[in-house]
Amino acid sequence: RINFDPPGAAFNGGFENFLIAKAHAFRRAVEHPMKFFRLFLVVPAMVVSVLAQPSANDVVLPEKLLPELDGILKTAVQQSPAMLNRALDIEVAEAGRIQARSNLLPSLNGSISYYKSNDTTKYLYSNAPSSNSSNSYLVTKTPYNLTLSQPVFYWGQRRNLDRIGAIQQQIAKGQYRDGYRQFAQELRATYLRLILQKIGVQRAQFYLKFAQSQLKEQEDRLLKKEISDAQIFVTRTSAEQAQIAAERADYDFVSARASFARMAGIGEVADSAIPDIIPATTYDAATFDRLLAEFISQKDPPTTEAEVLRQQIKVENLNLANAKTRLRPTINATFGLSKDEQNNLYGQGLNYSVASVYGGLSLNWAIFDGFASRAAVRSTLAGRRRLENNYLQVTQRLAQDAQTQVKLINFAARNMDICDRLFVSNTGYLQTAKDDFKRGVRSEAEVSQIQITLYDAEINAVTARSEYLTRVGDFLGTIMGDPVVANLPQQ
Repeated sequence: RINFDPPGAAFNGGFENFLIAKAHAFRRAVEHPMKFFRLFLVVPAMVVSVLAQPSANDVVLPEKLLPELDGILKTAVQQSPAMLNRALDIEVAEAGRIQARSNLLPSLNGSISYYKSNDTTKYLYSNAPSSNSSNSYLVTKTPYNLTLSQPVFYWGQRRNLDRIGAIQQQIAKGQYRDGYRQFAQELRATYLRLILQKIGVQRAQFYLKFAQSQLKEQEDRLLKKEISDAQIFVTRTSAEQAQIAAERADYDFVSARASFARMAGIGEVADSAIPDIIPATTYDAATFDRLLAEFISQKDPPTTEAEVLRQQIKVENLNLANAKTRLRPTINATFGLSKDEQNNLYGQGLNYSVASVYGGLSLNWAIFDGFASRAAVRSTLAGRRRLENNYLQVTQRLAQDAQTQVKLINFAARNMDICDRLFVSNTGYLQTAKDDFKRGVRSEAEVSQIQITLYDAEINAVTARSEYLTRVGDFLGTIMGDPVVANLPQQ
């Protein structure tokens, strides 16, 4: 009988180990004819087990917990200043693509002139120098020319330039998508900080009320001569500091909201639009182990950085091919129409014109360019080698970065679990303290102190959740699995 491990445990060793284990199980079943019938029941279960594993789209991100953020991300792609600039980069790349393609198309040039000319004619007689004479005539000239030229044979240079333009356009589109992913990750982190700042404002305001109530009690005791001015000094100072802290927290929160609105390209963000807390989330280590195994197993990483380097290497190969043919002859096909026309020829009032319609092939050959082409080949080779070295380093770094990020996600998840448990514990402790207050066992000041402690525990829990969600977004961005790019319009 084939034994199936729980899906989570099966993937702890990576997706490849899971497939290998199932393949061995399949072989063992086939080797025993008595168990062959059971195989038809097992194979569908194997397929379902593999296909049912969560993908990057199933990983919890901030916008799945906070629907308000999802709408902001979809709006920002169209309205944010950063993405508008990115869209202009696409427009520049499209214009460059058109310019590169123009090298394959014919060119049409024309010229026409109109000018007056004072022609002087001299007659020289060697036998009778005294008979020499000259005449001046005012002549009007109107020459024009129209030429159509089509590249015929350039050893693939023009075609390579067209390919380079197409590659650069694809690079720009890839950078646009990756730029939006990075921008979305920044929006997420900023939005999570806004939630944390909002809780900080609530905590500062509550502490201010507590400090003011404590100060009022001390002021009453001072009036009754129960304490001295020296004894109330610390309480007054604490109340003043609490006032400053509350005002600063509120100012920072308002400023952060305005900055977030500008960055996202939306209107003013109201206080009510910011959630009061980041909901709790779960962590499944097997999901991230599988995603990591799939990413590392790829020969060519699908990240934008690696793809750009691959495309740039292609560009350098095309540049190298062009550099090697710089000194080879090229052929153009030329068709044209020209006419030279003038009146008052030789002062006789005669009109003169010569019209020419021509067509044919022209050969151009740069025979020697001072070793410039040789230097261009060497420079291109060096540039390609540098890109290849960079690509090797990037692939190694990406694998290391992905592994490190999975570790950081694990650390953040464990810390999040601890902070969540402490938050729940403090919540229960506050409820117990309130019950004790109702029975007269605890004072209001003690309950307030416990409430402040609960605020601190909530801030720690929200901070841990924010760190976890941010780490998840960074990892999905590294492996190009962030689903936020689905919001982008087709380019």
